[in-house]
Amino acid sequence: MGRAKLIVALLVALAAVAAAVYPAVSRVRGGPAAPAQPIDYSHRIHAGERKIKCEFCHENGGGKTADMLIPSAQKCALCHRAVKPESPEVQKVLRHADEETEPAWRRVYGMPASANVHFTHVPHLRAQISCQTCHGRVEEMDRVFRAVDQHMGWCLDCHARTPGQMAEVPGSGVRVNRLTDCAVCHR
Repeated sequence: MGRAKLIVALLVALAAVAAAVYPAVSRVRGGPAAPAQPIDYSHRIHAGERKIKCEFCHENGGGKTADMLIPSAQKCALCHRAVKPESPEVQKVLRHADEETEPAWRRVYGMPASANVHFTHVPHLRAQISCQTCHGRVEEMDRVFRAVDQHMGWCLDCHARTPGQMAEVPGSGVRVNRLTDCAVCHR
């Protein structure tokens, strides 16, 4: 077996082992219940009915930070001091804004540290991948749940289908997709 084929075989074996070792990291078949949040917030109303763009609330510093940030109570208060301020849930937001505290939101998406995954939204935003591709139809959800099964094979499938990523391994004659290299996500 040539060296290039051996490297490819080892990478495939490593991917299979990682998929077997980390199945609980992000499997959601059967659809989990949406986690209860400290404030009953509806993405269906905000993103769906009101058509507020994801990036309006979930900023990332114009592509400077890896994460899409959860909006601060102060940002919510900008609209909600005038929009439905009598709502008990909005009053919770306004109380946090006035006290300069933040609700203890429960994370819906993300990988545990044990998965050793370095993820950043930046290249995905630059590639104009829609939020729904990775997070499901959030604009139809009252309470967000993990609608997309984000396991390693799912990510690799998308990366493998990304055009213009083929490159030759120096001195081998073997062409590989740069986005499927382990080091792209695991650092």
